[in-house]
Amino acid sequence: MIKLVIFDLDGVIYRGNTLIKGADKTVKLLKSRGIKTAYLTNACSRSRKGRICKMIELGLTAEENEMFTTSYAVSHYILENYPKAKRKVYYVGQKGVEEELKLHKIAVVDHKKADIVVVGWDPDFNYKKMTEAYRAVARGAEFIATNTDTTFPVEDGYKPGAGAMVASIACASGKKPKIVGKPNIFILKMILERFKVKKSEVLMVGDRLETDIAFGKKAGIKTALVLTGVSKKEDVKKIKPDYIFKSIADLPSIFHQIA
Repeated sequence: MIKLVIFDLDGVIYRGNTLIKGADKTVKLLKSRGIKTAYLTNACSRSRKGRICKMIELGLTAEENEMFTTSYAVSHYILENYPKAKRKVYYVGQKGVEEELKLHKIAVVDHKKADIVVVGWDPDFNYKKMTEAYRAVARGAEFIATNTDTTFPVEDGYKPGAGAMVASIACASGKKPKIVGKPNIFILKMILERFKVKKSEVLMVGDRLETDIAFGKKAGIKTALVLTGVSKKEDVKKIKPDYIFKSIADLPSIFHQIA
């Protein structure tokens, strides 16, 4: 029996600033049946509160304890893996990363003083930021990527994702980053503990095979691919989801199997 459904956001719940048809009804139906919901996104441009505000603008409600962004995950990853004296961070990204780092009392500093370089999606990415991040990593700072998604879906197609920024710094420095977002399952333990569920009681719903579905497979949980985002049905070869749907609106068709 499924007690928790974890949704990716971009390409599953919305594209850009447009709600995917049926997303609100599906989420409400799940909750009416006593099935808990969580949101696990590789997006890092907003903090958890910022991501919730976006969902409210689109007509959906979500609680802060349901929202798991990579900006939030990165903060926890740093706290768990680095001593307090080695947590000074230079970051490339949007305000969401900075908000979460400061909320968790992690110092945000100039690249010259950084122990850690965090790279996420940044629409204002430029040569200056690339150079500063590269120089910090080259002199020995830890290199962390929020995620390496190459693209993400919007209303009129796709845009380059955080992976494009991460790749430039990896190329220049010759160093591979530690990737905190999906398919890394670092955040899963926190989700299971928060909702008090077992792996066998969780379903992951995503639009990208190499991150969302790979995350589910690596974690040992059931997976469902929706075709409203990046991956297409013909892409399903090595990574095979348990279910494939045209969109989130079709998820209720398996309620009799999972609930």
